[in-house]
Amino acid sequence: MTQTTSSDVSLPIFGIGKRAKKRWTVLITVQVLIIAHVLLWYIGTQYNWFGGKTLTPIEPSEGMEFVKNGIVNAGGIFFVLALLSTWIFGRWFCGWGCHIVLLQDACFSILRKLHIRPRAFRARLLMWFPLGLGVYMFIWPLFYRVALAPWLQPNLKPFEISTHLLTEEYWSTFAPPMVAIPFLLVCGFATVYVLGAKGFCTYGCPYGGFFKPLDTASPMRVRVNDNCQQCGKCTAACTSNVRVHEEVNLYKMVIDNGCMKTQDCIDACPNDALSIGFGSNAIGKRTKPRTYDLSMVEEILVAALFLLGFFVFRKMYAMVPMLMAVGMSLVGTWMIWKGVQVLLKENVSFHRTQLRFHGKLRRAGMVYLLLTSIVVMFTIQSALVYGFWWAGDIARSSEDLDSALLYYKLSGPFSDGGVGLASNPNVDIVMSKIHESRGDFLKAERLLWRVDGRVGPDAHATMLLGQVMQMNHAHQEIEAFYANRLEKNQRWELVWEDYVAWLKREGQNEHAIQMSRTAVSINPDAGRLRLQNALTEMQHGDAEISVAFFMQETKVHPNNPNAWHMLARSLSAAGRSVEAREAAAKASSLQNLQSP
Repeated sequence: MTQTTSSDVSLPIFGIGKRAKKRWTVLITVQVLIIAHVLLWYIGTQYNWFGGKTLTPIEPSEGMEFVKNGIVNAGGIFFVLALLSTWIFGRWFCGWGCHIVLLQDACFSILRKLHIRPRAFRARLLMWFPLGLGVYMFIWPLFYRVALAPWLQPNLKPFEISTHLLTEEYWSTFAPPMVAIPFLLVCGFATVYVLGAKGFCTYGCPYGGFFKPLDTASPMRVRVNDNCQQCGKCTAACTSNVRVHEEVNLYKMVIDNGCMKTQDCIDACPNDALSIGFGSNAIGKRTKPRTYDLSMVEEILVAALFLLGFFVFRKMYAMVPMLMAVGMSLVGTWMIWKGVQVLLKENVSFHRTQLRFHGKLRRAGMVYLLLTSIVVMFTIQSALVYGFWWAGDIARSSEDLDSALLYYKLSGPFSDGGVGLASNPNVDIVMSKIHESRGDFLKAERLLWRVDGRVGPDAHATMLLGQVMQMNHAHQEIEAFYANRLEKNQRWELVWEDYVAWLKREGQNEHAIQMSRTAVSINPDAGRLRLQNALTEMQHGDAEISVAFFMQETKVHPNNPNAWHMLARSLSAAGRSVEAREAAAKASSLQNLQSP
């Protein structure tokens, strides 16, 4: 095998080989299965198939439920299996099973057909961000709950493991379409266009942050035989931004943990020199340092700018999810970095377009600087919105409510005297509570209607809006509001509970009993609604229903004095005085045993 290497490879773009066709088939099949899962859930909710439930999302991010709350779901199980398989087979899942990779590869394919081949951006510090984000998402919450919470939050519910494999709220953890479409554009086309193929995987994917070190320890690698002529076609074909020809020449295998086992390099090799198989892993093999596009000073500045963008874009206007914030910050950071180059360097190009040549700014460079200026202003504005929101939270924690309202208002939209492009429902809810505490119910209601318009049908927002309406609306208007919302959203337990409580306060006891029974019949597993129904029946309806409920509670919690006390009250209301005294005595004895 020749020892000649080349630092740069510029070769024609190759067609799709037989392995690539198989991979595309697998990726598309995965996407079809995801769509089928969503459709099955949606149709099931309409026709009550399987009780309106379906398998929880098979998405790695769902594993956060375990590290936060001890809940084992399908997504968590899937993520563990993906990690174990990566340790054995290498980083295959990214290349063959990830729908975001399908998106990026599709975008890269479209760009190639437009004769645009994005160049890989190589930055050493940014490459550590996916691992840091993965630790923040999956390691830190578990460490906090197990090691720190017993000391810092002793009243926090103990960490207990439970299973939750079926759900009625399949889409509750996903972004709405108005966010999902920009997400696809940012994390698909935009990141690929400026960072190269699989740019988001390299710098933004928290799951990849775990897959990369596991891939290094994996025995499954792309390997080379003596047929290699160092033509570089493997590197030209690789969409994982791996310098395949250099690595197989130096190490007789690919050791870069960015390799996603797509096997495009094997298809492209004209000499059948490459194959994939088991052997030694890549731990400790690297002898030649990687090359990067930035000096260390540039690395630090770019990393700082990226982190700033990530923090100010995340949860912006309560719309931007974490991974979309990563994509936005990556694209924005790259554009600003390139814009600085346009200002400072003699010659700068972007793809095939010359932005500055021999110190002279081209027209394309002027347009690029204009776009970069817009990105800079948007970032600054987002930072101001976040800063005012943060200042408002500090003022509220200090009980300086006037300053809190001022800062929150400044973080709001232009129409309200703020610096933002839109309102933030979370901020509006906090402001409405401040106004409500001061008796400004009309201001509180206006903000809650704005929340309602922003988030759409939502149980929590509806409950808050109904509570404020109770302060300044006629009975008929409030009744119509609750009836309309609950007719369309019968699973809203919070709203049912609030509605029944309001009817009781209004003295509409018969109606309250009727609505309470309806709520329980629709939501038979809702513990709070069943408790409310038992209390309502005990006070104004059939006390025997209350007796049955609290008898069951004493069976489930035999050592809970409150359960026995409530049973005594319900028995007394039902006229069963002897049993009531026995239950009261049981409650007293349990209280005495538990007293210090």
